[in-house]
Amino acid sequence: MKLTNEQRKGKEVLHKIIEEAWNNETFKQSLLSDPEKTLEAFFGKSLPNGKKIKVTDQSDPEYLYINIPIKPYSDFEIKEKKLNKVVSSVQRTESPDFDDLSKN
Repeated sequence: MKLTNEQRKGKEVLHKIIEEAWNNETFKQSLLSDPEKTLEAFFGKSLPNGKKIKVTDQSDPEYLYINIPIKPYSDFEIKEKKLNKVVSSVQRTESPDFDDLSKN
């Protein structure tokens, strides 16, 4: 899979943060306790408004860590839910609202 420039830049930034945490225990502890403030100081600029950062120490080799990412938005999933609503109304012998399927 080919990365976009933005993805490549994000990967580089993440590697800088991880490398600094591996080599600097004070930075690591600060990153764990106050990630926003630590990263703003590290990069010398403010983070985007409204975004929070959660940092966990996953360096214990005794554990296997799993990160559950945000569920991707699926237009198909939304349409499927609307279709189920129409099918449900037909099963209850109500007039189905087929217009609901064409709405976003």
